[in-house]
Amino acid sequence: MDFTLVDPPIPSFADWRRLRAKGRDMTILRAMEYDILDRLQVTGRVLDFGGGRNAEYAPIFPSDTQVLSVNIDAEFDPTHIVTPGARLPFDDATFDTVLTFNTLEHIFDDIGALIELARVMKPGAALHITVPFLYRVHGHPDDYNRHTPSWWQQALAQCGYRRATLLPLVFGRATAGQLITGRGDKLVRPLTTEWAAMKDILSAKIRMRGQSHYTGRRGERVWHCAPGWYICATR
Repeated sequence: MDFTLVDPPIPSFADWRRLRAKGRDMTILRAMEYDILDRLQVTGRVLDFGGGRNAEYAPIFPSDTQVLSVNIDAEFDPTHIVTPGARLPFDDATFDTVLTFNTLEHIFDDIGALIELARVMKPGAALHITVPFLYRVHGHPDDYNRHTPSWWQQALAQCGYRRATLLPLVFGRATAGQLITGRGDKLVRPLTTEWAAMKDILSAKIRMRGQSHYTGRRGERVWHCAPGWYICATR
């Protein structure tokens, strides 16, 4: 399988303003994930795996797109309620695009889920994944795994995907550290997040001078503490 690890961009004040505009109470990881989703080119028949009509990100789907969704929780108003590990209620090669947003960490047999998603994807279809990496445990109803880029490369190849890219979702080490240690109460949280982001921007300008992305060994030391990953895999 062709696998590419994408260098994450150096943060800027413009990036920070764009991310904060998505919601001051939103974690920087969630804001980066929404920033990715906002730029996705979603086409054809779409499967929202782990979402539903009540998901916060549902408005990203164009109105003329046919979106089907599966979830174990009726609160999200999916088109299909499913049981974890069960076969999806769709024929082979049904979907042009599949999205799974912060879902696979809640599935014990995530390899089985990746295989099942590959089954319902058309040849050439795209699978878009966001998952946490260095992020606190959060059950819905449970939380099972965090995987490295090397795991994703081997797992996706084993599950039948032809190529994939992985982008570390990281603004910098200060904001990553804040997510690991906790964000504080609602009054302090925006201030501490703002301060951590400013430190990341200034640190990147000094340490990665003249570069647009976290590259080389210095860049690796930053993305090794990424709060999450965005993966795009092709069937």
